[in-house]
Amino acid sequence: MNGASTAEQIRSLTERLEEAEETLRAVRSGEIDAFIVQGPRGEQVYALRSAEQPYRNLIEDMLEGAAILTTDGDVAYCNKRFADLVAVPLEDVIGGAMERFINHTDRPAYRSLLLAGSGKRRAQLKTADGRIIDVLLSFTTSTSDDVERRNLIVTDLSELLIAQSGRDRAEQQSQAKDEFMAMLAHELRNPLSAITAAVQVLEAAKGHEGAASRARFIIGRQVQHLSRLVDDLLDVGRVVTGKIALDRRAMDFCDLVRRTAAVFAEREADHQFSVNTTPVWIDGDAVRMEQIVSNIIGNAVKYTPVGGRVTISLSVEADEAVLRVQDDGFGITPELLPRVFDLFVQGERTLDRSQGGLGIGLTLVRRLVGLHHGTVSVSSEGPNCGSLFTVRLPKVAAVGTTSVVGDSPRACAVQRRVLIVEDNRDAREMFRMMLELDGHQVIEAEEGYAGLQLLRAQAPDVAFIDVGLPGLDGYEIARRFRCESDGKRPDGRKVLLVALTGYGTPDALERSRRAGFDHHLIKPVNPEALYRLLNDDEGLRSHGAIRGSSPATVAAAGGAGVVGSAMAI
Repeated sequence: MNGASTAEQIRSLTERLEEAEETLRAVRSGEIDAFIVQGPRGEQVYALRSAEQPYRNLIEDMLEGAAILTTDGDVAYCNKRFADLVAVPLEDVIGGAMERFINHTDRPAYRSLLLAGSGKRRAQLKTADGRIIDVLLSFTTSTSDDVERRNLIVTDLSELLIAQSGRDRAEQQSQAKDEFMAMLAHELRNPLSAITAAVQVLEAAKGHEGAASRARFIIGRQVQHLSRLVDDLLDVGRVVTGKIALDRRAMDFCDLVRRTAAVFAEREADHQFSVNTTPVWIDGDAVRMEQIVSNIIGNAVKYTPVGGRVTISLSVEADEAVLRVQDDGFGITPELLPRVFDLFVQGERTLDRSQGGLGIGLTLVRRLVGLHHGTVSVSSEGPNCGSLFTVRLPKVAAVGTTSVVGDSPRACAVQRRVLIVEDNRDAREMFRMMLELDGHQVIEAEEGYAGLQLLRAQAPDVAFIDVGLPGLDGYEIARRFRCESDGKRPDGRKVLLVALTGYGTPDALERSRRAGFDHHLIKPVNPEALYRLLNDDEGLRSHGAIRGSSPATVAAAGGAGVVGSAMAI
């Protein structure tokens, strides 16, 4: 029996040893996650470290911050991402209160979540390096060994908010462009409607010179309005892309301000204007400075109801000329105030003010003032409190007299032989009639090859050539003609070649110069610029540009901001 009992024990021990070896092998190979042990307190589960490792790796490697808190809010555990978020070493986070990382304004809500043990809330973390981070806090509760814990997941919302902000800006820009196109259509229909009605009046006004005269005045004014709309559209693109050329020189800013204000006072008789100026000179482009002043005054008129007052003042402060335009109109809301100079932005309009805008005038003002090394600002106390625009420009010493835009008295016209090469029949006819009424002899062609033949055969004093022609474009006409005896007349004088185009960029001016043009006029041509060109004997001999400068000056003389009527060519 003893021998049999001993053998049985040995066999039992051998089996248990084999079972233990198998268990050990299974543990080592990761096949067992936990042991269930029967003890005095019943079955107890003991997890192996290898079982926790995948979950630990998941927590440690996740892109969100994770922490285990006590019910009092102390950090019992956190992953590296959480420590990185709050910019505190991992070992310094554990053991401290979580609340120290919560922004003060969000702490009451954080405490409510901690007490509830579950829920989500957006909040802000205050990091050790002074940053404020927008996050989403997600709480859950778990219990282990009768001990309750708070599980916290912290999601950084920074990238999401940036993306959302970009999407919101894109939607706002898209909406602004849609509103701009609607406003553009509205703005174009107004003058076109007035012009159409005025033409009908002219046709029916036989024997009624007063009605016909008024119709002609309305046509001229509305054509000028259309010209300004187109000029603003073109100029904003040139200014924003840095493709605008200035013809800066010392100029009497006081005279320009008073003349521009006088135009508005005459045109806007339903408003009260007050003008107070101090003599001061600046270094500026006269056309662009008039554009600045006109846009600011026009903006004041636009947002001031009938009977309202617009106050214009020009003073000298230290080394600056300071222009202030104040109105008692609709004012500017605090939300709009920081954005009034942004592209396509404009305030709400009332239906009783039909003269609108495209939301680009003040953008042009800011850019043009900046090109003149000045600043522009705006202030308003709010809705119905009016607004104040202030422009500051460096002043310079006065230098005698200066020519001013639109201030060229018409003397007796000098008769010229003029060639017009233009493919638009109506434009060509109106241009010819205008020149013939001034006493000039005019010949015309509607396409490039015919224009070149007339230029060779007739050798006129001046040739106005549209650069965009069928058959042979204007640039090629100028190049070929200049290559033939340098484009001289039989008497040895050169024919003055003038480019007509809708493009006024520096590239367009340089292209005209390289082709052989002497001047570059932008459509619609300013009548005063055209008059000075045709009546300048010295200019016709030397081919110097208007005002003795470069073709860019001619472009400016025919471009935006010129006070007076404009003729579309």
